[in-house]
Amino acid sequence: MPEDITKDPRLMAAVDLIGRTGAESFRIQFADEEEPVVWFAVASWKRDGKEVYDAGAGMDARMAIFRLCDQVIDGGQCQHCNRPTGFEESADPMPLNELVCWYQYDPELKTFRRGCEGNEK
Repeated sequence: MPEDITKDPRLMAAVDLIGRTGAESFRIQFADEEEPVVWFAVASWKRDGKEVYDAGAGMDARMAIFRLCDQVIDGGQCQHCNRPTGFEESADPMPLNELVCWYQYDPELKTFRRGCEGNEK
């Protein structure tokens, strides 16, 4: 029996994270005209008065959402510590913590937190 990804608390936390980037819209959709079914997570932002879109794709909705987070978060710049940002869906320790502000899932708070959170003076 396939895993029920709707029970993964990281799913809604990742959608919330996309919203925290300033996204004005988010949707999840799939293409099932041919096998395999492919899922897409699509978000839009306003930039210079224009609507811009980005998307992530995967074999299930969770993978598509995490890939969109990767595309949106990875290579950005943290507005709090000014380090480059990275996205990791697990809570596993990440390399280069001094150089990269990792957004990782916090199972206690059920949200994706930035690596520098709590370090502000």
